[in-house]
Amino acid sequence: MANGYYPVYVDLPRGHAGYCAYHSWGTCGSTNVQFAFFWNLDGDPGCDPQDTSGLHSQGLAALANVSGHELSEARTDPTGSGWYDSRGAENGDKCAWTFNVPLITFSNRSQWKIQGEWSNAAYNAGTGYPNSSGQDGCLDGH
Repeated sequence: MANGYYPVYVDLPRGHAGYCAYHSWGTCGSTNVQFAFFWNLDGDPGCDPQDTSGLHSQGLAALANVSGHELSEARTDPTGSGWYDSRGAENGDKCAWTFNVPLITFSNRSQWKIQGEWSNAAYNAGTGYPNSSGQDGCLDGH
């Protein structure tokens, strides 16, 4: 599908990669596609969102959190020329590992611990919650 988003989940551990997942883009023939790549994060303390709800395994909670992060970034940076701050951080990076509430409730009533995503509008209005640098502008991840 043109401009489709394809998450790829594999059963390989992250190893020494300095990130929990990543997104990118390319073409299949002449069709633009976006994808994200996710390692198996079971037992990976560097990617654990510390979901203490007991609703999900640690690995599944980690994948849910980084899946929200990568989907949000793929939407705002579909071909590498999207939004970045002055330090090169994308909207998910600016709020990485910050959580305003313990769990986000989705429309299907499932609950997940999902990090916030950066909003320039929230930052400019002085709303949102602070990121790890203390800047207000993160919005609940949903």
